[in-house]
Amino acid sequence: MPIDLSQLVSEINPEQTVLFFGSGSSLPSHAPSVKKLIDCLSAQFRIADAGFSLRELTSIIEQRASRRELIQSLRKMFKDLSPSGGLLNLPLYNWRSIFTTNYDDLLEQSYARAGVTIATYTCNFDFSSPTKPDPLKLFKVHGSIEKDVCDGHNSRIIITDQDYDKTNDYREVIWQRFKNDISDSHLIIVGYSLADPHIKELIDEVAKINATAGAGKITLLLYTRDVDRASLYEMRGMRVCFGGIDEFAAALSKKKPDAILEHTDTDYFYNVPCLRPVTIDVAHSINASTDAGAMFNGWPATYADIKAGLTFDRKAAEKVKNSLSGTKIFSVIVGASGVGKTTASRQTVLMLKNEAYNCWEHKTDVGFDADSWLTVARNLAEQNARGCLFIDEVHSHLQAVNELVDRLTANQISSLKIIGSTTRNHWNPRVKSANLYKYGSEIGISQLCSEEISRLLNLIDSNNELRQLTEPTFSGFSRQERRRRLEDRCEADMFVCLKNIFAFEKFDDIILREYAGLTEDLQSVYKLVAAMETAGIRVHRQLIIRLLGIPAATIQAMLINLTDIISEYIVNPREGIYGWKGRHTVIVKIISKYKFSNIEQLTKLFSDVIDCISPSYEIEIRTIRELCNIDSGLQMIPDKGVQNTLLRKMISVAPGERVPRHRLIRNLIDLGQFEKAETEIRIFDHDFRTDGAVMRYKVSLLTARAIHTPGILEEDRLAILNEAKELALLALSKFPDHKYIHGAHCELGIEIYRRTKDFSVYDFAMTELKKAEERVGDPELSKLIARFERQISGQIVASADQNSPEE
Repeated sequence: MPIDLSQLVSEINPEQTVLFFGSGSSLPSHAPSVKKLIDCLSAQFRIADAGFSLRELTSIIEQRASRRELIQSLRKMFKDLSPSGGLLNLPLYNWRSIFTTNYDDLLEQSYARAGVTIATYTCNFDFSSPTKPDPLKLFKVHGSIEKDVCDGHNSRIIITDQDYDKTNDYREVIWQRFKNDISDSHLIIVGYSLADPHIKELIDEVAKINATAGAGKITLLLYTRDVDRASLYEMRGMRVCFGGIDEFAAALSKKKPDAILEHTDTDYFYNVPCLRPVTIDVAHSINASTDAGAMFNGWPATYADIKAGLTFDRKAAEKVKNSLSGTKIFSVIVGASGVGKTTASRQTVLMLKNEAYNCWEHKTDVGFDADSWLTVARNLAEQNARGCLFIDEVHSHLQAVNELVDRLTANQISSLKIIGSTTRNHWNPRVKSANLYKYGSEIGISQLCSEEISRLLNLIDSNNELRQLTEPTFSGFSRQERRRRLEDRCEADMFVCLKNIFAFEKFDDIILREYAGLTEDLQSVYKLVAAMETAGIRVHRQLIIRLLGIPAATIQAMLINLTDIISEYIVNPREGIYGWKGRHTVIVKIISKYKFSNIEQLTKLFSDVIDCISPSYEIEIRTIRELCNIDSGLQMIPDKGVQNTLLRKMISVAPGERVPRHRLIRNLIDLGQFEKAETEIRIFDHDFRTDGAVMRYKVSLLTARAIHTPGILEEDRLAILNEAKELALLALSKFPDHKYIHGAHCELGIEIYRRTKDFSVYDFAMTELKKAEERVGDPELSKLIARFERQISGQIVASADQNSPEE
């Protein structure tokens, strides 16, 4: 029996509610009905009424006329629409997600008018990290009226048979996301009548999901009353309620909208609430409970641990604090895995907090929003306050950090200090803004020094918890003898954790013995998580479930049995994303090294992960990027041909991601497959605006062609090199500080000298590189200069040897 609208509204929790809108939801805003679309298109293109569906009719029109004419005619019927009534109230509530088969942009207009961020998806190219953290996501199953391939967009209005055929991959991703979202949510389908043929297709899809994966509560909100048909759907486990979008919104308005937090002078997020769920408030975190045992075994020290005196002071922490004086706003701690970067950074944060700084830490598994943090910096400046933001694994967010630092310096704002930490192998190769060096510093950190060892011994002597944990190792030794052994250990090993420092056996053996003590099923999970984390994959609960094909109900028991080995933490509660992490990168690398030592195993793992990726989740888009890292991920596979196969799979999953395309182009050039590289570059230029990386590859490709193409004359090689020279000049005019374009330019100059003994191109390239070094200050540019000077010296010496007379 159909339920009342009041009952439906009383059961709604917006954060656990998925909305699915049909055409009826747009009718009150004067959007055309399907019947009106058919009638108008039939009349305009003079097609007799033969009972065609909209899909059939538009397929005929596209065949007889052209796609452009079809789309232009369609758009005329959606021109000047604006939302009204119930649609305007939707932004008042924090829905889990919204799906729609409508072509119009009424929902987008409603959210824009309310000033609420919404991420809209209309094709596979839209699956990249949103500009704001954790926005509400709107999935348009059939595309959007303002974007179509006839205008040069990658998106298309899905209306003809060909459109459906060409967008299978996109719609499969959307339905997979729909399946995940409704599994533990309340689904409300709005804007259909039971006589509508599309409702049957949708209900069949929902029923299929319910039968295989299970779904939460399902309610059909239907705008025409049809009790008899309603009973048929109720028999399939769905509830029916009669009412339109306006009635629904009116009833919902009686329920209090999601709370709007009152603004206070000390709330620097009042106008950027999107930062709250993705930011750790240090003032709150220091009051958490401490856990010396967890830290001893390799978990990073928390702010509470540091405040409680469970860590010893690192010299790097004081250096970072001192580097952030005056107009300096950025400092990064750089070092190998296991030397204590995160703990040292958090020590600095607490030092600044003690000096009345407002302190935060960005949750590294979600995107970084430079625009919102600029707003926070302005809020701080207006209140004459100071703030500090710590970003662990800062290399993952470098583009946004570059933008934030550039905008802070351009606006002469120094109220917000930024601290980052990262490994050198991830930091050095990336392109950094000149302002990171002009208004910042880079602090190196390595193994424990003599002074830090003294502090460590003092900590152990003064803290009962830690002394009990280390007592079995040091029982009977004097302080001097303990110091000698620690000095020997710290010279040989990275810090990693106290368990490593105080264990006088190989750390690998400790970790492998712990692994051997687990049951076989837990070993499988542990080694899988370790291998994925080592490769840069962002591990989370749903990905594990998909990879292992295990029931979701078994996950909690696994985590309990893996306590202190793998932890689960909240990434995005709205989307049901819970991250998994091992204790320490060094520990998971040990497990990965021994349990995934076979390249075939690793290749299969990467292939399986890519097959399981759902690009509608930001965390899984980040996995694609991390797999393309310079010295992890796919680089762990030596065969570039195998790498390319995996890269093509990534591109197919998320064609809007640039990084896999960059890596594929580079690999093709390295393999001498120049025609394929040219094809990928042309497709990249078609899909995106050319960026610095691809400009560099264009220069490198021409240089490689000139060197390696067989069977052509020397004059042809010089002509290709001259073309590369012109392209390099164009690239430098667009990207004057891009170190890799400078590198390609210098390599080109050396090759021209090798063939012609003409220094002019090399000299100009080196001059421009040195100018960039002065502007940017990146130490990597200095290394490039030294490298190319050695290379050209070698060429000159070789040339002199060839021209010297024989003895």
